[in-house]
Order: sequence, then C-alpha cells, then structure tokens
Amino acid sequence: MTQLAVQSITANRHNYTKLAIARFDTNGAQESITYYDDIQPFATALANSPPNPNAASSPSTPSNVLPIISSFLSASGRPLESSMVVLLLNRFPALNADLSSTEYDTITNNNVKIFPIISDTSYATQYSLVSRSSKALTSIAANSNSHFVIGKMGSPLAQTFQYLMNTAYLDSLTATRSFVDNFGFAQNTIGKLRVPHSEISSYVNFTITISAQTLQNTTTNTNGLSLVFYQSPNSQQIVKFEPGSLTNTNFYYATVQLKQGSTYQVQYKSQFDLGTITMIRIWTESVLYHYGSYASLDDPMGGVTLYKVDEYQGAALRMKLMNDCYTTHAAYVLFTDCNGAVSPKYDSSQTIDIDYIFADEGSFPHYPIVPFFCDNTPIVTSNCVPGSESKYDIQFVAGEFTVIRSFQCRPGVGQIKSNCRNKDVNGNYYCNRDKLPYMRGPTGQIPDCLGHGHVEYDFANAEAYICVCDDGYSGDSCEKH
Repeated sequence: MTQLAVQSITANRHNYTKLAIARFDTNGAQESITYYDDIQPFATALANSPPNPNAASSPSTPSNVLPIISSFLSASGRPLESSMVVLLLNRFPALNADLSSTEYDTITNNNVKIFPIISDTSYATQYSLVSRSSKALTSIAANSNSHFVIGKMGSPLAQTFQYLMNTAYLDSLTATRSFVDNFGFAQNTIGKLRVPHSEISSYVNFTITISAQTLQNTTTNTNGLSLVFYQSPNSQQIVKFEPGSLTNTNFYYATVQLKQGSTYQVQYKSQFDLGTITMIRIWTESVLYHYGSYASLDDPMGGVTLYKVDEYQGAALRMKLMNDCYTTHAAYVLFTDCNGAVSPKYDSSQTIDIDYIFADEGSFPHYPIVPFFCDNTPIVTSNCVPGSESKYDIQFVAGEFTVIRSFQCRPGVGQIKSNCRNKDVNGNYYCNRDKLPYMRGPTGQIPDCLGHGHVEYDFANAEAYICVCDDGYSGDSCEKH
C-alpha cells in the first residue's frame, strides 16, 4: 500500500498542499503526526516507519486511533478542507469510545474523508471482544462520505486501496448515501442524481464504490447487488456488481455512463442480510477546485466561517469555484437528510441564477446558497447509520461541475424570536405578518415570500436576502398580485 499511495500522490502533485503520517497503537509514547510539504520526504518517512508488530501495544489495549484523529482535526498550520485520511487498523477502539459532536462537525462540514481499513481476521478477533467496538469507525465512515473497508490481507485490500486512491483522492463525489439495509430483497429508491453538463460528450462517466458491513460477517462481496439509474421504464441503466477480484473484501466497484444534463432516480437492490450497513458513493472526474464554507445569518457574505450549523442559523453554504468561466452557469442545489429524503421546507431545493453569482478579487465565482433551516434529526431514523442521524448532504451542480458537500445539523442555539413562533404545515417558522416586509425563520432574518417567490442573496444591490417573485407577483414579500 505504501508504493500505491506514493504512486497515486506523485501522479497528482497538484492535489495536495500537505502530507502527513503517524503510527498509532504502539507500545511506547504515541508518535506525533508529522507533516510534509512534498512527496519525497513523505515517501521516505513511509518507508522508514512501516507497521511493526514488534512495536505494537499489548493486545489487551484498545486502539488509540480516535485521539490521533482528534489531533489531526485540531492541528494548526495545515489545510483541512477536503482532506483524505486512511487508517490502517488491526484493532477497534474501546467500547463506547467516540469522537465529540464538535469533531464530527469539523469532519463533515469541511469535507474530510476518513477511510478505516482492517483485515477480516483482525475484524473477527476484535468483534468477539465485548470491551471493543467498531461503532465509532462505522460512524466516522458514514459521516465523512467514505467507506469502512474489511478484507483479506494482501492483494484484496491492496487493490481496494488502489480503487480508493483512484476515486476519493482524485474525483469529485456526486452522490452519497449510507443506510441500514432494512429493505429485504425489495428495490428501493435511495436518492436522486443530477448529471452535470458536458461540452465534449453526450454522456458523463461515473464510478460507483460500495461497502457493505454485516452485523457479524466480515467479507460480504457476493452476487445479488445492483443499482438502477432510472428515468422511465424505457430509459434506465442497470449496474450489476460482480465480486471479481474483490471477492475477499466487503467492497464493490463499477462504472456507468449517464446522459449529460439528465436527472436519475437511484434505485438499490441487494441480497444482503437485514441490518447490513451499506455505504454508496458515486464519483466523477473533476479538474475544478472548490472551497465550501457556511455563512451565519448576521454575516451572509460569509466573511467569517460558521463552524457549527444549527436549526436556528440554517445551512447557508458558500461555494467558491476556482474558475472564472463559471460566472455564466446557474447552479442547482438539493438538500437531503440521513434517509436520503428531501424536506418539504423552504429552500431544500434551490437554483442560484447567474444574476446572483458574485465574484471575489480573483474573479472566482461565489454561489451564495440561501439558508436551509434543517431539523436536528428526521422523525424516522431507523434506516440511518447510528451516529449519522444529524448529517445532511448537499448536491451541488453548476455547468460541468458537481460535488457533494455535507454538514451536521445541531439543535438550535439561542432563542426563537418571540414574534416568529408561527409554523406552517411544512415546519417553516414565520413571523407575525403585521408589517412589511414579512419575515420568516426562527430568528426572523429571512424574507417571507408567502409562497409566491423564492429567496436569493442579492450581493450586487442590497447585500441582503431578497424575495424574487413569481410571474404576476411583486412587492418586498411578493404580496401584490
């Protein structure tokens, strides 16, 4: 795996600004994470510090991988956005050990992907110990849009690692869903995929990666798993996953071509045991860099990043695309909860028109997404992976670019404004409509368009959220007809 990592990173030098390595679960003092600016010293450190069974801590000691993750998340002087972390493990953390909710915020909101990888023999040994648990590792994989990989040592795990480096390290995540498979053999719709446009082809290439973690078995790669990309009975693509060379892992890999500019329902069917935790990721090539952060209601420009999204602030994603050509592309945005469901609330689906895209001093386009007032957890969470009940995913598509950004929705902080406690049938808070402009949201800081328009952030004129009224309506709150 060392050679594969070095080869992948060397071939894509532009993909990183920092590299890091640390050995954990050793019998001495925990090594600090060491950071490198270039591939050569990083490769040397990997070669000089391989896993060493003779230096391992006692088998009676649980893994200390969680403090290592905490150290990485809290370190200064290194970029965190869109990092990829691979954990090569041979033991589980202690029972009930986990990261803090703040650390999960840091992982999910900053697009950090953390991949635990363990051999099937180690998994089986650790699973039998009542003092250990893989629950935190599963939760980390679900909340970071990654995979918890289990397989036989040697070629199966090495090839799986290579697939991860070819997708998660290089490509853009376009769809994601983690769930507890309670469907039986029935076919179920698990989400929607909007395909970006292409200037060079009628079809766009996608790569699908899936991991399946049963309650007891460790290597589940079998026949009977398929995804259907569905538009109509006469327009659908069926992808059947065959074990192939990955028989001795819990990992699946396939490719598919989908028509550019189209929207598909993604349908899932398997023969897994009930309760299998399934993580599905769909990737596509991208050479466009982006930065994502969340803006507060008091600072809608997003000058100061909001590190914790909550029910009262809402999720106001600010997307910055490092290509000035994208000022001519409107964006499509879709919010989904841990069930893959789209809320009936306002702004769960948005289109950011080109009139409301603004550029910074480098002429890079910013897409200001209107706050979506999420719920901390859905009403039903039986299909959500334990520990990921507060996770939301945002599908962002603009022109030829697409990416998934995710966040944790925490309980509301502060107080709901006294005159904004009204709620409509879809759960939207709105303020007393006694004077114009009408306002909505728990703190009354978003204009209420009365269902006759939608909200945009108007940078050019008002530098504030405004109502853009439907045809035939006008006024600050679209109250005139």
